[in-house]
Amino acid sequence: MQELIHQATAPSFRSTQLNIMHISISLIAPALLRLAAAASCPASGSPTYPEATDKNTALIPFVNTLPLIDATPLLDFNVAAEVDSAIKTLSFPSTGMDTGSTGIMIGAGRFGINKDSKFNMTNPGTEYLSSSQRLWEGYWVEADITFPVTPDTRRALSKDVVARVPIMIVTKASICTTWKANGGKCTDAQKTNIEEYPKDITASGAYVGVGFGRSSDEQPQALPDKVALINIVSIGGQAVEDMHQGYILTEKGVEVGLTNANTEGFCTTKLGLMASKVDKDWAPPNAAISVNSTSYDHGTALLDTGIPQSYVRVSQEMYKNTRTIRSKYMPKHPRVLVKGTRVLVAIPDEKNPIAIYDVTSQGAGAPQAGTMQPAGFVRENYTIPSTPFINTGRMIYSKFDAMLDADCGWFGMAERSVSTKKMKKRAACPAPASGAK
Repeated sequence: MQELIHQATAPSFRSTQLNIMHISISLIAPALLRLAAAASCPASGSPTYPEATDKNTALIPFVNTLPLIDATPLLDFNVAAEVDSAIKTLSFPSTGMDTGSTGIMIGAGRFGINKDSKFNMTNPGTEYLSSSQRLWEGYWVEADITFPVTPDTRRALSKDVVARVPIMIVTKASICTTWKANGGKCTDAQKTNIEEYPKDITASGAYVGVGFGRSSDEQPQALPDKVALINIVSIGGQAVEDMHQGYILTEKGVEVGLTNANTEGFCTTKLGLMASKVDKDWAPPNAAISVNSTSYDHGTALLDTGIPQSYVRVSQEMYKNTRTIRSKYMPKHPRVLVKGTRVLVAIPDEKNPIAIYDVTSQGAGAPQAGTMQPAGFVRENYTIPSTPFINTGRMIYSKFDAMLDADCGWFGMAERSVSTKKMKKRAACPAPASGAK
């Protein structure tokens, strides 16, 4: 889900070698990684991306496809980290990839960790999932994350993609219903369903957040150093070279490493920095949002692979012009925008859009297959101060591919042809968006 709270101190780099899938892969020092990076970010205008090579780009396939109304896109990966003075490697063949959160979380029990185990405990952290009120507490530990590029052919080791990021080893899981009311705190007395050294914090045993722009006063550690897809250190057993860190989400998988070939056809917008002021902590894209209105509210957008529904928050004036109904399709039956409500979103604004999301609500029923209709448009209550916002959910990916330039701070979208499911090679971005009425 899109609402997580991270609190931790980023771990320092410690050079070592990890044995992953029986291949010894040297971990490259940050200084060398900076030299290997291709990123050259001009003062104005988008960057020039490098030619594609076998050392600067690869496609990490999904186990399933994107998007599915009833399933998050799944990744197959291994993780290797040091526990009890030994490198332990775990396999996760089908774990959800969530652009609405940041960081990889794994239960301590998966590593065989108990109260007597020894591992790096110098960097404590917590994560809170407000949607489920789950609280995870543990420690950030550096690890190698290995993605096999070809599904189900783990002997094709030369094609593996390796990232190096801190992961959270969760040593305590609980439910906390008072987190927000207490200003991001939860005493032991307020926790329920406490589990020490949990093994399965999710159905797959892990949680993989790859989103950007998720840090805030409540989420200070949702930072780019936690995102595996933009911290690639080797491809095919070779250190990355001339690599522009970033990723492209397609229906078949994630392309890591931006090149002049895979970025073709994308319309792009420059991203600002988050309040954290951390280098390359890019803010979410701006968006102009119109719901049954001739005018637009201006806020931000999240294209969240982790959920099938959409969340919409607009100004009080626009809020008054909408009606809701109890969903018959969604679990827990929240109130959603009634059938026929038009939701029009221009990213980053209505005058110079790189993409236009124009969807009519199906109301209480099931969404129409093969469209961008979410499971339902959940209308968030308007509060002061409040910034207009839309979380489109993952069904937007039935029409668009999305791109993040992590090095230079650009966000791109490319519309796929309905007939061929391939990106349109457009010479220009969409025309200015009109009002909804």
